[in-house]
Amino acid sequence: KPMADPNRLRFTTGMRTRQWSHNCLALGLAAGFMEPLESTSIHLIQSSIARFLAMLPGREPAPAMVAEFNRQSHFEWSRIRDFLILHYRANGREGEPFWDRCRDMDLPDTLSAKIEQFRNSGFIHREHEELFTQDGWLQVFVGQGVIPGAHHPLADAMPMGEVVAMLARIDGRIGTLIEAMPDHAQFLRAYCMPRSEAAARKRTPA
Repeated sequence: KPMADPNRLRFTTGMRTRQWSHNCLALGLAAGFMEPLESTSIHLIQSSIARFLAMLPGREPAPAMVAEFNRQSHFEWSRIRDFLILHYRANGREGEPFWDRCRDMDLPDTLSAKIEQFRNSGFIHREHEELFTQDGWLQVFVGQGVIPGAHHPLADAMPMGEVVAMLARIDGRIGTLIEAMPDHAQFLRAYCMPRSEAAARKRTPA
């Protein structure tokens, strides 16, 4: 049974148009806030600090450096925004008002292009150093039912027999790793075991 009522948190998402202005630098929640689905807040703080150190001003901030900092910050935040929106746009929960609205929402042009490129031939472009890799985008696309209508022609360069054999080898390696791992319940029992019990088990001969 639930131990308490859910704690509903309301927040407004968005980011500052200029995170560096004059002699002030906005970090963390001062810079903005995004849906915490992917827990990117700590990363954004660290990346902003690293970006600022790379462009650290002297006595007076150079306008060109300030502009470049803000340009890079906007790029990073907007690409994370696109990745988060995809989770909601690609949902398959029909007949529920909230999820129906999410599927009909207007999309940023950058995300619309990424979706259409993937639907065309499975193409995923990671621009510059955006946070989420091709693997991350692929997992959400396929996991949410966005399937390419065709494959890239270069895939036909390998004979089908070799493709099947390669995939079988990959599947076998993954299976071997999985068999050696505890299942979810076993992991939780070991992770949540009281320290006294865990210590006693270590002292007990197998």
